[in-house]
Amino acid sequence: MSEEPVRLLADPSLDDGAEPTHRRVAALLRDAERSVEIRMFVWRSDATGNRIAREVLAAADRGVRIRILKDVGAFMYERIEMNRKSLFDRPASPWRRLTWRMVARNFPESFVEDGFDASLGDALLAHPNVSLEWVDHTHTKCWVFDERTVLLGSINLEDRHRGYRDYMAEIRGEEHVSRLRERADGRAPVDPDRPVEFVLNRRIGRRRVFEIKAEILQLLGGARRSAYLEMAYYGDPDVSRAIVDAARRGVEVTILFSREANVGNDLNYRTLHWIARRAGVHVVLSDRMVHAKLLMTDDETVLMGSANLSIYSLRKAAEMDVRVRGLPGFLAAVREEAARRIRAGESADSPDRFARYGRVSSALQQLHQRLS
Repeated sequence: MSEEPVRLLADPSLDDGAEPTHRRVAALLRDAERSVEIRMFVWRSDATGNRIAREVLAAADRGVRIRILKDVGAFMYERIEMNRKSLFDRPASPWRRLTWRMVARNFPESFVEDGFDASLGDALLAHPNVSLEWVDHTHTKCWVFDERTVLLGSINLEDRHRGYRDYMAEIRGEEHVSRLRERADGRAPVDPDRPVEFVLNRRIGRRRVFEIKAEILQLLGGARRSAYLEMAYYGDPDVSRAIVDAARRGVEVTILFSREANVGNDLNYRTLHWIARRAGVHVVLSDRMVHAKLLMTDDETVLMGSANLSIYSLRKAAEMDVRVRGLPGFLAAVREEAARRIRAGESADSPDRFARYGRVSSALQQLHQRLS
């Protein structure tokens, strides 16, 4: 049997869920010969961000051309969470800093003190083989190596993903990279019959071409037996209704849900409460933050990448997902990893319990903010 072109970057023996991805990124950077493209939301100047930055710099020193597309909006998250340091230092006006302080009041306290700085980011910016483009409303986490290998999913470059529930996939083969370029440029529509297909939200010239929500609704609407969701953030009402409709017609719906999300916890719980009051769904609460963006239907099709079920992801942000079907090895790997995460969680099938968790979580966050 020939090797499948897509594999899940996961290692059940590791508590650090991001390490398989970061290890693979480092290896591919060392093997890169011509070009590397990096599309990243958060790139923090912490141990993880600097570890990968050193590998990028070493590749550039060898003559590899590095193109970085970095979201400018994520600069806020880099500055108000964790160590509050960006890899790429960028001046901020007093008004912007005041805005960040106001926004930060709605975030759980997460400050971590360390000795990192922006020196590696400065070295990258000064390197003749490195180009950086600041882009807006781009939530993708994607790597392209030598136009032969794509890594995409939900993992940013920051330490806290070590304890998150995430997914990343490696897609190998020049034909798949060519297909990604073709889809990103708008030269071909979504092909429903391809085993590996890229589904994107992006801007083409002045047009906004947003495909991911329609794909999610189609998958939920076509599910016959089961639907499994791991999503960081919820809130799009059309998707919520599609989940309810699927459960009402007999589809077994399972949702792995953060007991407490890093942001948007109240909206997450309100959405879950709305869904669970209208249809029977099996909810598993995870003590680890579920940062994944994955939908699997009938154990036959997986849609995964950077897009949440939030209004921001589905209606405003550039996102990149991949849909995989007909690859038994990859599908089995996703099922096994999902089962492992479900076993580690706690079943909570009472709608009233969801509402209570949301109220308690919200109260604790508000109390913490008042005391800090």
